[in-house]
Amino acid sequence: MSEEKEYSALIIEYLQNRLRGQELDEFYVWVNESAENKRLFFEVKAVYDACKPLRTDAEVQASWQRLLEKRKSVRPFRKFSLIKRISAYAAIAIIAIAVTTVYFYTVADRETVVTRYVGGDGLEADVVVLPDGTRVSLGSRTSFSYDSHYGKNNRVVYLEGEAYFEVAKDKNKPFVVETKEQSIEALGTKFNVTAYPEDSLLVTTLLEGAVRLTNHTASGATVLQPDEQLIYNKNTQSMLQQRVDAAQYASWTTGYYYFPEQSLEAILYRLSHVYGVRFTVQSEALNRRMFTGTFYRGQSMKEIMEIIRLAIPIRYEIDDHHVIIAEK
Repeated sequence: MSEEKEYSALIIEYLQNRLRGQELDEFYVWVNESAENKRLFFEVKAVYDACKPLRTDAEVQASWQRLLEKRKSVRPFRKFSLIKRISAYAAIAIIAIAVTTVYFYTVADRETVVTRYVGGDGLEADVVVLPDGTRVSLGSRTSFSYDSHYGKNNRVVYLEGEAYFEVAKDKNKPFVVETKEQSIEALGTKFNVTAYPEDSLLVTTLLEGAVRLTNHTASGATVLQPDEQLIYNKNTQSMLQQRVDAAQYASWTTGYYYFPEQSLEAILYRLSHVYGVRFTVQSEALNRRMFTGTFYRGQSMKEIMEIIRLAIPIRYEIDDHHVIIAEK
């Protein structure tokens, strides 16, 4: 068996929860040892995920063949001493702490001082801790602000973009997220909000606690329970409330974007914000193709398109910040 197939088989063992103890520790170290190893892991995982639901043997074989033909070399998986393992984990922790691109500034408007944060493009989400201890993880190209009245009589923040909230409990002062179209009120809860001003869809996903959403243009409110999601369409002013695995919608805070059986159109919609690119798909049938996979923020757009190509035969062209996709 070639080294390439051995590494792929090892990754499959991990995905099937068959690695234990020291083998599992050494696998984690190997994956994080280099960008090449990490790329191989996500490419194999993408193919593994894509091949699970209702795929024929021929489709599975074709996907694996495209992967094996694409890969040329990878750093070897080898045994590590305990000291090396500890050193590797320490290095990863230092990098995680060091990578941040958030910046903030203040604006004085008579008696009100507004503090504004702008999320950057680091591998992991930029985290802002508010005066009351509430933690806010900011997505790419996100604007987040609050004024000097925060925490006095109420706790109101303003969002354009994506953010994950871990709200500190204070029954006497409701925590409210204001977007251009909605108010989202929460008490001691964890939830994710996607509200880019240029998007037609606003998505709120609840992990813990409860939230109440009110549209600025409509009467009444919608209450979400854990593992529920509300999608509001600004164009049609319609709402869809559904059950989801909410944790998957917060994985982006650590740099991982998981797509559970979603259409290519929905995946590209999400990636357009993460990478600041525009996608043109020259086939409606292709837009509707379903895909399951995980991407890592450290991957380039070319690497991501190659992963998609492994599961869905496509042709693509990347021109600066524009990606054109067609059927193969």
